[in-house]
Amino acid sequence: MSSPELAAVRGTSVPVAVRYDDLGSTGHVDNVASMRIIEEARHTFLGHPVTPHAPGGLLDLVPSHIQHLVRRQDIEYRDELWYQAEPFLVDVWVSAVGTTSFRLGSAIRTSADAEPAVTAEAVIVLVDLETGKPWPIPCEIGGQFTGSVIPQ
Repeated sequence: MSSPELAAVRGTSVPVAVRYDDLGSTGHVDNVASMRIIEEARHTFLGHPVTPHAPGGLLDLVPSHIQHLVRRQDIEYRDELWYQAEPFLVDVWVSAVGTTSFRLGSAIRTSADAEPAVTAEAVIVLVDLETGKPWPIPCEIGGQFTGSVIPQ
């Protein structure tokens, strides 16, 4: 997906600083660190992952007894990421909403005009902490998920 196509589906861009521990022995950002960078941006987009939700994320739309779990993650490494003083930009957006889950897309870029170096998609399941079962996403909330832009 090119940058113009991504611009059409972006929910928000989250700046994430590159840490020394993110670098592998060759000096580039390690593949596991790429997943941590995406996870950090996902937490900002959704809200803090522990109950109760920290305010300011997409999950403010659901009741406080509803939690999210990552069911699946796919990642594609398109280009190497190297250390840079400026934070990476991680685009995060909801790409699809199902009955009890939604797909969350993300892309790591080195700058606002750069092509994505890493893209990923996660399937997030909403779970009712009181019953331990998947929580059906009401249509009105699912519709808001796909139109969400979380302020930075």
